[in-house]
Amino acid sequence: MQFRQHQWKAHRKTLHLFAWFGVLLVALTAAVNLFLALVVKLVLPIGAGYPALFFETNTAVVVLFVIGGAWIETARLREGGGARVAHWLGGVEITDPDSRLEQRLLNVVDEMALASGQATPRVFVLRREDAINAMVAGWGDDDIALCVTRGALERLNRAELQGLVAHEFGHIKEEDLPLTMRLLALVWGLSLVHGYGRSLMSADEQGRVNSAAWLIGLVLSIIGWLGWLAGRGLQAAIARQREYLADASAIQFTRTRDGIGNVLRKVWHDQQTLTATMHSPAAEMVASLLLYEPPGMHWLSSHPPLQARIARICGAVLPPIPAPILREEVNEARHTRTTAEPSTKGFVNAPVIPLSALSTSADHPAPTMSAPLHDDRDALARLQRRQGPTERRLVVLGLMMDPENHRELKLWRQIATGLTHANAILEDVQHLHPKRRLPEFERMTAQMSGDPIEQKRKLIEEARDLLRADGRVTPLERLWWLTLRHRLDTQRVTQSARLAPLSISDETPTQFSAQDLVHAGNLTAYLARVIPESEDQPEITARGYLWCTRVMNRFGMPDQIAQALNAPDADTLMHSLAEVQELSWLQRPLLLKAWVEETINLSSTGLLSDRHADALRLMACLLACPLPPMLETHYRRIQ
Repeated sequence: MQFRQHQWKAHRKTLHLFAWFGVLLVALTAAVNLFLALVVKLVLPIGAGYPALFFETNTAVVVLFVIGGAWIETARLREGGGARVAHWLGGVEITDPDSRLEQRLLNVVDEMALASGQATPRVFVLRREDAINAMVAGWGDDDIALCVTRGALERLNRAELQGLVAHEFGHIKEEDLPLTMRLLALVWGLSLVHGYGRSLMSADEQGRVNSAAWLIGLVLSIIGWLGWLAGRGLQAAIARQREYLADASAIQFTRTRDGIGNVLRKVWHDQQTLTATMHSPAAEMVASLLLYEPPGMHWLSSHPPLQARIARICGAVLPPIPAPILREEVNEARHTRTTAEPSTKGFVNAPVIPLSALSTSADHPAPTMSAPLHDDRDALARLQRRQGPTERRLVVLGLMMDPENHRELKLWRQIATGLTHANAILEDVQHLHPKRRLPEFERMTAQMSGDPIEQKRKLIEEARDLLRADGRVTPLERLWWLTLRHRLDTQRVTQSARLAPLSISDETPTQFSAQDLVHAGNLTAYLARVIPESEDQPEITARGYLWCTRVMNRFGMPDQIAQALNAPDADTLMHSLAEVQELSWLQRPLLLKAWVEETINLSSTGLLSDRHADALRLMACLLACPLPPMLETHYRRIQ
């Protein structure tokens, strides 16, 4: 890609489009004068002239609304600068990073500030966003904020993160931020003409409508709406050219096309799998500032199609690539950040990751498994061929038990007495990758849901005896047993319930009542014995209390109450579980999402461990919730 040529073309097209904005304002003024003149001729007697200063007044009104409205909107957008926009999206400023991923982001931002010759902006992480996206907002060096989603931190390697951040620095270098803000203000000013026309058409306090005012309002509303639509199209066209320009700048700053190119290919894959959408309600308001927005009407979209951007960057439309959470080690040295002063010498080379590293870490992350991948898949294939009632029962029990627990293993062998190939089943279960155990458990129990009630009751009793064979039942083992009972008892019901359409109504509750918070807190306190520690704990540890408090703070529970939560006993657990299961289908996923996100936030690696992922997936099954993307991705890494 000849990025300097594309930069020159983008600048030239932007100037042309701004000229069209001026033409649009003149055309809008002329159209208002023309149509209002026709209205006057229809209303006044034939031969009568136009009122004094008729055309001057019309012109002044249009210009006042467009230019004055744009000035007012510009002043409003200036309040708070980029940090205000970041807070709208739920961003958390990163000054003292608490994870290596965040430290890597700060280091990359410093590098791209040097490469672009720009001041270092304030850095925010959108920790609730799983999509790959980023944005910069602000008016000048003093108030620029750079926001990066958590999905980008966890699913992009270092070279790709450099490309993403370099793209945003391209917007800063080309002064796109004040340009974008002014375009928003101009379009808003154009919309005021339509709004003024609608106000003239409305009735007064007595319900009467002035016919002359109604005709004038009709003209202004129609022409104003057409003007707004044309302005919105011009705004989108300018924004598309600036995206091409920022892509070219990303290549200039990193000296490689693979970084930003692979980012867009991963976003394209997420778009196809419907996981590229931002969840914040404010995302739509700042769509033109983001790296990517969902596709809509092409001429009203502020971003070019991903295929066109990839073709410009890579020279061809390369296929999309998946973006799983990367398992590569992130060892970023902690250093004191300094503000990068604008460079007077132009370009400074930024570190570039070799292409060989890209192919192994981004596209084909090496799996970390306790057994070779081919042995794992062969074992899975053999287990899926086990169709006998006794075979399936032993597979389920084998998946639930701890293979290192000798007492559980001894009882499993006693249950398997008489089956000649029991050792082969046990060996296959032990060869499974930890990420396959729970999905295979769900598949097996789904098949067994239609078995006679006697067989299901026997399996539940054998599982209970197996898990307490060593004289204790850990919190995670209890979750396995509760899930087994839940799936065998309710599988038929949940299958039929999927046929019922789900609809969102204004009456569907999303806020937790005080009683709901108590039950949600009990479940959270129970999970705190497993999360975020690596082993089940008899009591909640200090780190467990921190996790529990951060989860419940999301729902408005004060710190002193959250810190006073204790691990519930069996009866309290069952009662709270039953109450939470009765919450609305909008409330339960919010609780599960909070568990997952805070587990990742407190993880030293920024990733879910297999043990934590299993506990959260078991709770998702008990609450009949869909898996959040970050939890679902954990189980896809070895597919």
